Amino acid sequence: MLYPGRFLGPSDIVMLAQVCQAVCKERGVLPASHDGERIAAHVLRLFMNGLTGETELLEAERNWARRPHLSFQHIPVNDRDTREAA
Repeated sequence: MLYPGRFLGPSDIVMLAQVCQAVCKERGVLPASHDGERIAAHVLRLFMNGLTGETELLEAERNWARRPHLSFQHIPVNDRDTREAA
């Protein structure tokens, strides 16, 4: 998990980009598309919640995509698409 004061380093950004590119390629999604942005947002959210390895991010993303009720098309990309926590 990223704590206050911690930032993404260049190696983190490269790794996240590789994961996003791999997932987009597997799903036939253009990385620069709206769906590609949603995939990137989800991968970044997984990373910020503690999944920091490339393999574990890929596996988590693949497992998540297999769930029929959680399509990657339903991930909020920005704050206006999210709800406040209770």
